Amino acid sequence: MPVVGIPVQMLLDRLDAPPGRHELVEHLYHLGCDVEGYATVRRFRCRRCDNLVEITETEEPPVVCDRCGTDFRQTPDQIESLGTTDVVRMELLAVRPDMFEPGGLARVLRNYLGDAPEPPRYDLAPPAWHVTVDSSVDSAACRRPFIACAIVRDIHLDEDRIKVIMKLQENLHWALGRDRKHASIGVYDLDTLAGPEVTYRAVGPDELRFVPLGFDPSSPGSALTPREILEQHPKGMAYSRLLRGFERYPLLADTAGQVLSNPPIINSEETRVRGSTRHFFIDVTGTGERIVNKALNILVTSVAELDPEARLEQVEIRYPDRIAVTPDLSPQEVVLDTTSTARRIGVDLDREAVSRLLRRMGHDVRPMDASHLRVLVPAFRNDIMHPVDLVEDVAIAYGYDNIEPALVPTLTVGAPLAAEEAAETTRRAMTGLGFLEVITLILSNEQANYDALRRPRGDDHVRIENPISVDQTLVRTTLLPGILDTMAINANHPLPQSVFEVGNVTLLDPEAETGAVEHRRVAAGIIGPRADYAAIRSACQALLREMGWALEGDPGDDPVFVPGRGARVLATRGAERITVGVMGELHPEVLENHKLVHPAAVFEIDLEPLW
Repeated sequence: MPVVGIPVQMLLDRLDAPPGRHELVEHLYHLGCDVEGYATVRRFRCRRCDNLVEITETEEPPVVCDRCGTDFRQTPDQIESLGTTDVVRMELLAVRPDMFEPGGLARVLRNYLGDAPEPPRYDLAPPAWHVTVDSSVDSAACRRPFIACAIVRDIHLDEDRIKVIMKLQENLHWALGRDRKHASIGVYDLDTLAGPEVTYRAVGPDELRFVPLGFDPSSPGSALTPREILEQHPKGMAYSRLLRGFERYPLLADTAGQVLSNPPIINSEETRVRGSTRHFFIDVTGTGERIVNKALNILVTSVAELDPEARLEQVEIRYPDRIAVTPDLSPQEVVLDTTSTARRIGVDLDREAVSRLLRRMGHDVRPMDASHLRVLVPAFRNDIMHPVDLVEDVAIAYGYDNIEPALVPTLTVGAPLAAEEAAETTRRAMTGLGFLEVITLILSNEQANYDALRRPRGDDHVRIENPISVDQTLVRTTLLPGILDTMAINANHPLPQSVFEVGNVTLLDPEAETGAVEHRRVAAGIIGPRADYAAIRSACQALLREMGWALEGDPGDDPVFVPGRGARVLATRGAERITVGVMGELHPEVLENHKLVHPAAVFEIDLEPLW
C-alpha cells in the first residue's frame, strides 16, 4: 500500500495533550495503522506548477516533475528546495481515508485519547453558487454523471498546508476513486472564477482549447484541446485510459466560459491554487454518487481541521431532473444491538460501556432501549456500511490487546475430504514411479482443448463470457493439453521425461445446482525414444494397483492416439468393472501440433469412481 508521511509537528499542534513520540506510534498501531516509524524528509517545489515532492534523505532530488513534466535537468532554476521536516511514515489505511492527513488524524486521536468527548461539527453556509449539470455527461458518449462541490473561504495557506491538501487529494484518488476511475477531485482558486454559475457538460475532443495546469499561458501553443492533452500532457497520457472509448469528454467551465478542468484528467492553469489563494472552489466528479459525496465530505472536513478559521459553504447542484446541495454533512444513522456487540467481541460490555467506546471513535450515540443504541456516524466516515463495522470500532476502542484469549467452548477435529485423500495417494504413487508433478492453468481454449488433440469440438465445456485473451476462452475439460505443453516447454531438456498432474476439469451438467460440475482427474505423460503403449500402460496399471484396482485395456478409437495403439482404461475389482479413462501413444499430428519431435504416450483417468 502507499506510504504517507504525516508532519509530526502539524499533528501534535492539533492535540490538546500531545503524547510522546513512542506513545503516538502505539496509539496509531491500536487504531489499525501500520507505522514504519519516524523519518526526516526533504521537500522540493516545482516553480512552474507549485507541485511539492517529499523524498527521504538518502534519495536523489527529482529530475522531472510528476505533475507538469518539467525536466529539472534542463531547467534547474524551476526546482526549489524547501528544507527538511520530520514525519511519521505509515501505510495508508484504505478503509479510513479520513485519517490520511494531520487534521483528520488529529481529529481521530482527540476522540480516542478522550480529549474531545463530543463528535466534531462543522458549520455550513447556504449556497451562493450553483452548478448546472448537462444531460450530456450521462449519455452513452460520456459516462461520468455525478458531481459534488463546495466552497472554502478564508483559508490561510503555507507550504505545509499546501503539501498536505495536495497529498490528500492524491490519496483520495487512490483510496476512493480507484486511481480516478470512480472519482476525481479538482481544487481551484475561487477568485479566478466568474460566478455564480459553473457548468458541467460534455464536449467534443477538439471543440475548445485551454491551458492545462503546469503550462505557461504566455507560451505559444500552450492552449490544447482535450484530445491534445491526452496525447501531450503528462497527466493526460497517464490517465487517458479513463476516457478511452468516449466520444465526448467531461468539462467544467464558469459563467464567462473559462475552463476549470477536464475531469478526471487535469485542471486549467488559470484557476490553479497558489500560496496567495484565500478561497477554494472544490469539485468531485465520478461514476457513483455515494463515492463522490464521501470524497467531498472527507476533503472539506479535513481542510476545516487543518485551518479552523476556514469557512465552509455549500453549492447547489442542478441536475436535469433534481436539485442536490453539497456537501451534506448529515450523519448516517445506524441501530446497534449492544448485546450482540458484546457477544461478538467476547467481552462483558453493557449499553453504557458500548456507548462510551463508540464516542471514543468519534460517533454520536443516543439510547433507544435497554439493548439498542442509535449511532450517528460522521459524514466523513466511509467504512461504516453495516452494524458489524461499528462492532469493529467498539473492539478497537476497547483494545484488542485487552481482550483475554480463551478456548472455544466446543472443539472439532478436521479430517481430509475423500477427494483429497485419493489425490494424495495418487501423488505418492506417481512420484514413486518416477514422475514429476506439474500444475497447469485451468483455463484453455478450443484450439488447445480440442483441435490440437484431433478431437471434435464439444458443447460440454464452460465458456468464459468475457475472456481476458483468446488463449483463455473456456474451462478445461481435459488435463492433456497441460501435460503436452509442459513437454513442449522442456523440449531441450534431457530425455526421457515423465510428468503428471492431479487436477480438476469442468463439464456442463444441467442437473447440477450451478449448471456445471468439477471432476478430479490424473493425467501423465512419457516422452522419449522408448515411450510407447507398454510404458504408459505399466504406469497406469501400477497406479490403479495402489488404489486397490486392476487394469484391463479395451480397444478404443480416441483420435488423440495412433490407431491400434490406444485404449480405454477399465478398472476392475471383483465383479466391478468401470471405464475410467484412456491411455495410448500420441498420434503424429498431435505431436506435430505441440512441436514434439520424439514419441510420447499419455494416460488420463477419472479418480472419483476409484475412491
